[in-house]
Amino acid sequence: MRSRPRGAASGPRPAPLRALNEAAAGAPAHRELAWTAETGLAAAPHRTGTPARRLAAELADAAAELLTDPRVRDVRECEGADCVLLFLPAHPRRRWCVASSCGNRARVARSYARHIP
Repeated sequence: MRSRPRGAASGPRPAPLRALNEAAAGAPAHRELAWTAETGLAAAPHRTGTPARRLAAELADAAAELLTDPRVRDVRECEGADCVLLFLPAHPRRRWCVASSCGNRARVARSYARHIP
């Protein structure tokens, strides 16, 4: 029996999707209206449940938002030597998650390699 191919065309596996959906349903959100003299009427999301369930639901919602965003195809792996982070580049030539840390380490390593025999 052949295993299911991985990648965007084959879609995600059912178990992780089920886990995300269950986490999101564990603490459903509703909008709660509040009135203040400064801002007037405002609606803010409110979740019920334990703190752990609310956190899991927030994370599941954030994951669902990221995974359904068309820009998810642009997510890249950082080219830093020991970095395991993924990032969404603001510029097509961006290579590191954070230029001031991973990028700086790469530039220093390149400079060191050029100047030290």
